[in-house]
Amino acid sequence: MRNWLLECPSCRGELAGGEDELLCLSCGGRYPMVNGIPVLFAPGDDPTVDPGGIRIKNPAEAAVTVAEMNAIDRGFIPGPRAYYLLYLAAAAAALGWRSAFLAPFVMLLALDWIYFRSRRGGALKRFERNPLRLRSAGDWRIVDSAYEREGKTQPTMSDWVGLGGGRGALDAGTAIADDERYHDILRVYRSLGERAAVIADIGANDGRACWEFGIGAGRLLVGVDVSRLLLEEFSARLPEMTAIQADGARLPVRSGTVDFLFCTETLEHMTDPSAAMAEFARVLKPGGLMMIQSPNAHRLRNLNIFHILTLVLSLLNDRILQRKIVHENTWLNACTYHWDFSLQHYKRMLRGTGCRIVETRSSSFFFPLFLLRGRAEPYRRKERILSSIPVVKYFGGDLVLVAEKTDEPVSLRMNPESKD
Repeated sequence: MRNWLLECPSCRGELAGGEDELLCLSCGGRYPMVNGIPVLFAPGDDPTVDPGGIRIKNPAEAAVTVAEMNAIDRGFIPGPRAYYLLYLAAAAAALGWRSAFLAPFVMLLALDWIYFRSRRGGALKRFERNPLRLRSAGDWRIVDSAYEREGKTQPTMSDWVGLGGGRGALDAGTAIADDERYHDILRVYRSLGERAAVIADIGANDGRACWEFGIGAGRLLVGVDVSRLLLEEFSARLPEMTAIQADGARLPVRSGTVDFLFCTETLEHMTDPSAAMAEFARVLKPGGLMMIQSPNAHRLRNLNIFHILTLVLSLLNDRILQRKIVHENTWLNACTYHWDFSLQHYKRMLRGTGCRIVETRSSSFFFPLFLLRGRAEPYRRKERILSSIPVVKYFGGDLVLVAEKTDEPVSLRMNPESKD
């Protein structure tokens, strides 16, 4: 039986087969079916790490890792409230015509900013020097095996929020921010109406986008992930949908077949996000939409005025930013790719793909944290307001991209006979 949607990840030929195996009718490649899930990795996706070096962290260790990741976003001034008090004191000094008293405030902020930049820069270099880095899809298969040996499954997004240290917990004290991420995807998905017949979820995890928020419900939903354990949960919850174990940068999906593709908190973990973006564009139909939500290099990490000025300048030139490429994995004793994307980076990745940008902004603004903790409606109102203000709208935790497929990619137009 031939599959009209899937294709060989190696040569892009047709696939046929049954319950145990898929066969490429062009190159003869054979791809196993494991528990009903096709394993469609291209040759070369071999492991690069020693399986014996991978260790799973317990929940306490994972929470400590998250706290350490958050700590590098601060200087020695402890948090938002301290900045508010500092700026109030500076304003009082200025209003009292005591301008001389402003100098200590400026000096304190300058030292705090220098300390923050130095601390963050040192941490980023330390991550990059870690030799235990997950680089390939084969490495993630090793991770699956490590969880299986311990009788566990891969952690989901819900596990991340439940740590008490994830971005959702930081922003609202609950899973509000995490839920808002999916409501944002749902808004764009609904804009397509009946045209959204085929939906692709890249980094599908356990399928929460569909079973909790209805994205792709009643349509053909294709869930792609590198983890078989997560896809087994996906299939258990959504048995009528299609689960594919594959690399997002080499999608085994036919060109021009997808109406809506979304990728949330996944693109940053890929070895080559530019190649993945080109793949996302390739599989979209003309008029189809893709939506990306990934960590924001322009993110407001603290309220130091020098940091804020740096972010404003970064909208003109992203070289001024301290870009993150890798960091320590929350759940493992390994480093993973964890790109921070800038507006300029998104534009460079889309160049030549046949897509135009429909919308760019950010989401998940951390301020004013202490006024909103655990309160859903004020949080949502704050998100709507801040994401509509020019300049300010780019300083949230995630950078959101919505792009529309308008044409064939440049590479295909230049060489019509090429299948790549």
